[in-house]
Amino acid sequence: MLTARFRVIAAPGSILALVLWVVWALAAPASADATAFWGYWQADGSKWAFAQTGPASTHPKDGAVEGWRFAKSSGESGTPPRGTPDFAKICGSTPKQAGAKRVAVVIDYGEAADAPAGATPPAAKTSCASVPQNATGSDVLAKVARPQSDKSGLVCAIDAFGTCAAAAPSSSSSPSATAAPAKKKSAGSTAVSIVIGVLLVLAAGGSMMAVRRRAKL
Repeated sequence: MLTARFRVIAAPGSILALVLWVVWALAAPASADATAFWGYWQADGSKWAFAQTGPASTHPKDGAVEGWRFAKSSGESGTPPRGTPDFAKICGSTPKQAGAKRVAVVIDYGEAADAPAGATPPAAKTSCASVPQNATGSDVLAKVARPQSDKSGLVCAIDAFGTCAAAAPSSSSSPSATAAPAKKKSAGSTAVSIVIGVLLVLAAGGSMMAVRRRAKL
């Protein structure tokens, strides 16, 4: 009889562990967008190297190649732009001007699997930015694209593509369209609700079992 009691008591814990695992598995995809970001890269010969300083503090020289890639984190530095950095190919036809420098820019919007929900990554593009000698990496990017930054100053969207991309205003926008982002966060809230509900049910069941055991004693 004592063994039977222990088995009954252990059951709720096993159920709770199983439910928590299922909730974790369901909630995991909801955070996929948070792991994707715009990485800042610089050419190191014929290869890409993750920038050691932010674009606002970097002053690329004439002949430099800057790269941006939207992707999920891979290791400690992210995923580099696809293709080989090639200044001559990108800026070869752009004449050098007095008091200015030429910086080649590669913008890789990444793969569909890494794109924010509902977004389709455009084809990668290359541009040659002719900017003042004291221009920073941020100035170079702004010359050839439309970057957006979050509150911390990190680039979170380029050409309205990224985790903080602001939708273009439209006169035909409907209430349902503006409510879409809210649905994206519902998975986490649902998971929390499930956990709370299960805990309440198990707690109630445990209390009833305890009362019955006391009554038998």
